[in-house]
Amino acid sequence: HRRNTLFLAIAIILNSGALILTNSRNGWAIAAGAAFVFAVYRGWRWLVAGVLALIGLVLGAAFAPPPWQTGLRAIVPQFFWARLTDQMFPNRPIPTLRSTQWQFAWSLTLERPWLGWGLRNFHPLYLQETGFTLGHPHNFPLMMLCETGVPATLLLLGLVGWIVTQGVRQLQRWPDEGDRLLLFTFIVAFLSHTVFHLFDVTFFDARINLLGWLLLSGIWGVSSQRHPAPGNSESA
Repeated sequence: HRRNTLFLAIAIILNSGALILTNSRNGWAIAAGAAFVFAVYRGWRWLVAGVLALIGLVLGAAFAPPPWQTGLRAIVPQFFWARLTDQMFPNRPIPTLRSTQWQFAWSLTLERPWLGWGLRNFHPLYLQETGFTLGHPHNFPLMMLCETGVPATLLLLGLVGWIVTQGVRQLQRWPDEGDRLLLFTFIVAFLSHTVFHLFDVTFFDARINLLGWLLLSGIWGVSSQRHPAPGNSESA
């Protein structure tokens, strides 16, 4: 038991360090949100308070009015609040902003809502329009909408949403607390993966893409089983 705890503690520390070094605001926010949700589910008030305090400190250092901001920036490293306020990368070209890419993807969707422009066509169309090379619009649903059309996108998102819903329903039925915790972890991990797709398209990274499909298949495999509700007995 001690070895397992030590291994998990080391893994969490190393993963946290790697996440910080990615310099990804989206990754930071999603990790904090996942930790908060998990802490609430487990009833770990100390972790809930810690996550909220950490989020409050960083957001305060970035956006609080003076003199609060000055005091908090003396505590919080500039690496964090400067990244949140975008002071770390000032004067970025307009076509590199996510809002610009999203608006362009949405305009393409409105032009061809049924069948889209074809897979992988966002890149050449955006290059032609702005002169900037971007492989995708940093939003998976918008990429699907403009490249495959509304019906195909709704079909895919609806299927995935239905599977996750079945997993949540299984959480309420499963009698074993350990199994419920494992399923809850899968769901939180997959939803975190899904939320990240609203700000990037990790579909093109084979490792992250494979992890997402494995999590989804695990949720479906577990939710397809049938268990009696807690407190109910099933005759042999």
